[in-house]
Amino acid sequence: MNKLKLFFAISIFFNVATMAEGAFTTVMVSAKDTSKYIEAVKSNPSLYEAIGADAAGYCETISGRDYPGQLMMWSAFSDVTSAIKGASKYDPSKASRQMANLREFKYGATWAPLKPFPRLDPGYERAMRLKISPANMPAFIEGITKLEKEIQDAGHDTFMNGLFVALGGGTYEANTVYLKSITSNVETHGAVIDDYFSGAAWGATYREVTALIDEVVNDQFEICEQFYTAS
Repeated sequence: MNKLKLFFAISIFFNVATMAEGAFTTVMVSAKDTSKYIEAVKSNPSLYEAIGADAAGYCETISGRDYPGQLMMWSAFSDVTSAIKGASKYDPSKASRQMANLREFKYGATWAPLKPFPRLDPGYERAMRLKISPANMPAFIEGITKLEKEIQDAGHDTFMNGLFVALGGGTYEANTVYLKSITSNVETHGAVIDDYFSGAAWGATYREVTALIDEVVNDQFEICEQFYTAS
């Protein structure tokens, strides 16, 4: 069984990871006071300079939380090599006492995109961990790319899909891929969902794509923001 799980992870990565550029690292934390912790991180740009990040920000889980104060602090890099090198320069489990007192560190991961990410423009996001067979992965990527364009063409111009696979995410992210469906704010996101339930033409593509999913492991809404850009 363990060999099958390893084959699954390797198959996903090497079959489709070459389709997109860039990479992300994330640090998952439980903050005692999310606003206070976010402001503390924002006031310390030297951390992101030290790890060589191109950009950084956070995603706060607002629906479907796994634990109170759930936050994902993310950093963007030009490629996977830069991402894993950056992650090696900072150990969040050894943060200063002042920072550690503000949050509980959960785990970290590096993420490789499995489809081109249109732009770095965080907002109101639906985040889903999915299990998809390697045989269906190419069709799924093609499908969510097609769906993205159809939704945009229907007037939801800020909508985009990102699909990622975790590297070094431990048991937390094993055997899943991470789908992020993004719009600029809660109103624009709600408009997409209302459009679907009103019988939007792109709903047929949505149903074709979701039929390729073997299991939805997790389903959350997040509010995300970018607060750092490398000079």
